[in-house]
Amino acid sequence: MAALRPITVRKMLTPSLYIQGKGAIYYLGQKALPFGDKAFVIGGSTALQAAGERVKKSLASSGIEAVGWNDKVKECTHAAITKLAEEGKHAKAHFVVGVGGGRAIDTAKATAWKLKVPVISIGTQCASNADGSAESVVYTEDHKFLEVLSLPRNPVLVIEDTEIIAKAPPKYMVWGMGDALACKFEGEAYAKTRALKQDGELPPAAALALGDSCYRSLKEHGQKAIADLKNGNHSVDVDDVIEAVKLASAMAFENTGCALAHALHNGLTRTGQIKGEHGEIVAYCTIVQMMFEKRPVDEIREVAGWCEKVGLPTRLKMLGEPSKAALRTATDYAAEKDSNSRNMPNKMKPSELMIAIDRVERGV
Repeated sequence: MAALRPITVRKMLTPSLYIQGKGAIYYLGQKALPFGDKAFVIGGSTALQAAGERVKKSLASSGIEAVGWNDKVKECTHAAITKLAEEGKHAKAHFVVGVGGGRAIDTAKATAWKLKVPVISIGTQCASNADGSAESVVYTEDHKFLEVLSLPRNPVLVIEDTEIIAKAPPKYMVWGMGDALACKFEGEAYAKTRALKQDGELPPAAALALGDSCYRSLKEHGQKAIADLKNGNHSVDVDDVIEAVKLASAMAFENTGCALAHALHNGLTRTGQIKGEHGEIVAYCTIVQMMFEKRPVDEIREVAGWCEKVGLPTRLKMLGEPSKAALRTATDYAAEKDSNSRNMPNKMKPSELMIAIDRVERGV
């Protein structure tokens, strides 16, 4: 009897509702009310200083009580998640509201998961695409990567108030664009891998299209958006980049997968010799992935040139110049241990990663 052909399944994960625009935060109360009238608000001190009063006002306008309020989140750690889950349980919260950047949002999502309640994300800067995803990235207290938690569902509501986000320092948008840059190239690698191995869900064409759309938007609007933010101008280009980072890149990576760029990021951060934000490191590692894949030189130069224009690193010296021993440790981890390495079409060898890094360092 002939073997049965594997059934290929496509799936698409998304938040239930995404709202973006000036004053969007005032939709919070009315859109959250179906989930209960007791909110546990979690964020960092800077984020809740920027948005806290508007969060309280919007919740109160719909008769929702903030039964918990924690503005001490500094890192997404297992200890922080456990502590906050205890606070939320004691407060009998009906849902969690995460306010801030990636660390606060990821902590809030994992806390809601432990409480078995819905979570709402409110971004206050543009450094992360974590707001809409069903993942939380967990680190140590000194920000060394530990693991990615795959959560059972996405946030039920994502709010991106562009008036708040546009007031954050421009560097946050630069970092966010660096992270978002990877989604097109990692998504394409993931799609090739699943088609080759037939060992999991295929990404829908819509997810790959979102990756392409994100990349085009970053190239078209990124440099202008950063210049506008530096000049205090909240332009359409700024809004377009916010959407590219917060929506397009989030749904692209969520419904494809991370690959070499994030595997190498995770390896590098574990060495303790890398200095830089998540998006900065991912941008550099995306160039390494392109080199590893032997993509056309003109394509690699285009990406590297864009990175230089918006202020993203293209050489290791911009990230702390890790030692050769640290690079060997990082490439060993990326190729052999990080789960994202399984999303490359062929098994990676640490030596091949070292060669790709060396070529990037010598100039595209």
